Amino acid sequence: MPDDENKPADLDAAWAAFETEHQDDLSDVAASRNAKRFEKHAQRKEKEALLSVDDLTADSFAKSGPARGPRDFTGSSWLDTDDVMDRYGDDFVPPNPKIGHVGGAKLLFWILLVAGILGVIVSVFLPAYTGVLGVIAGICIIIGGAGLLARHRGFNETRTDYFDDGARV
Repeated sequence: MPDDENKPADLDAAWAAFETEHQDDLSDVAASRNAKRFEKHAQRKEKEALLSVDDLTADSFAKSGPARGPRDFTGSSWLDTDDVMDRYGDDFVPPNPKIGHVGGAKLLFWILLVAGILGVIVSVFLPAYTGVLGVIAGICIIIGGAGLLARHRGFNETRTDYFDDGARV
């Protein structure tokens, strides 16, 4: 029975002898298809998500500690917009859009455009009347679209002062 003091040195030497003795077999195994598949599988597993939901703490989802995130400069959430606006005294007034009076000609051009589009859609479902409906719908689309383009005056009339550059949200 060998003594326990020489055992580690003997194991290293035995392993080195085994490697040199079976070098050809070990290189064949390393070049085998299974070894390559295992290597690809191991590389895929390394690339998988390194962060799991279980790794995150509770304050990653809800504010329970010091503020962190994209709005840290104020320590507030976008849900607190009213409080922030009140705190800084901004006199923001939400826009009140009004359609206003729609002229008769503009309404007629919109009706022609919509009727033309609906006519094209209906003509697809009624093949016996496609020729007639297609021509009538096409004329309605052309007249309605051209009329709306001709009546369009731009947005210059909505500017109210010198510093208004026309940018709208």
